Amino acid sequence: MGKLGERDTKVLDTIIEQYINTGEPVGSRTVAKKSGLQLSPATIRNMMMDMEEQGLLFQPHTSAGRIPTSLGLRYYIDYILPKRGLRTILKKKIKDGFDPPATELHDLCRQASRVLSTVSGHPAMVRTPRLTTARIKHIQFINLGGNHLLVVLVSHDGVVQNRFLEIERQFSQEQLDKFSRYLNDLLQNLSLEEARWRVLAQMEEEKILFDKMTAQALTLSHQALQAEENNDLIIEGASQILDYPEFTEIDKLRGLFKTFEEKHHLIRLLDRSMEAQGVQIYISSAGELPEIEVSLVASHFQQDLYPVGALGVIGPMRMDYARVVPLVEYTATVISNLLSKRR
Repeated sequence: MGKLGERDTKVLDTIIEQYINTGEPVGSRTVAKKSGLQLSPATIRNMMMDMEEQGLLFQPHTSAGRIPTSLGLRYYIDYILPKRGLRTILKKKIKDGFDPPATELHDLCRQASRVLSTVSGHPAMVRTPRLTTARIKHIQFINLGGNHLLVVLVSHDGVVQNRFLEIERQFSQEQLDKFSRYLNDLLQNLSLEEARWRVLAQMEEEKILFDKMTAQALTLSHQALQAEENNDLIIEGASQILDYPEFTEIDKLRGLFKTFEEKHHLIRLLDRSMEAQGVQIYISSAGELPEIEVSLVASHFQQDLYPVGALGVIGPMRMDYARVVPLVEYTATVISNLLSKRR
């Protein structure tokens, strides 16, 4: 659709601002009073009817005012949303939340999620950096006794991931150290995906050459590299969503917490924000988050100018975007700076 005229833009802006504040349908008399346009309620009502035909507004009941549709909210976000800086007191509050910063990467991400949830008043989440694309620096097998192993994967970006394996036969720590030395030579500087293919190729060769130690090392590494990456999405403050009347209906609440539990929809959107510049806003009714009516405000964070993870805030579609966007943006900047200092 084309851009709205100045008067229509002001009417839509007023409706959305009032809806964000109250959560209630907005009538023409309210718009006439709040917009500053010096137009009669009848004129405002006709303009609202036109915007309803364009799909920007919706009238939930015949006698009620209008509320914005997902298309109306998207138009507001793309063309009307004011750009606000962040007050010094909020910047300090965010920085203080990282004082002192956690030394372990996963703990630092949890710290970021907790800080963002506290300052925004919404559930917040962090997509943690992964080893999938990072280059492997070191792999180590550690005997935990019995048939249990700990696999430590370290990337050149400083990401450390621990994976636990249950194996069919037992190995001494001396044997495991030999496996580790062999695999460190074989997999050095490869991404996790490249390492998987290298191991499979070597396993095919070993069927012909057959070296028992090599075959055992490759079998273990194949298990380790195929293991699922856990703890890839951290969510803090989920209960804060209960503060909004939109989620008093049990079915909506169940759908939301199902999304929190299954995570894949949220992970997909956070991964998309890693490929984009700046803060991204996703609205559920526009097909981004099926079955629930929420919005996600997200931004990637980086290490040495390279995106490595993402964080975001989730809330009702009438979220105060002008307030939340700079909070997300600044928190991403803070964690980016902390990650770059870890080098």
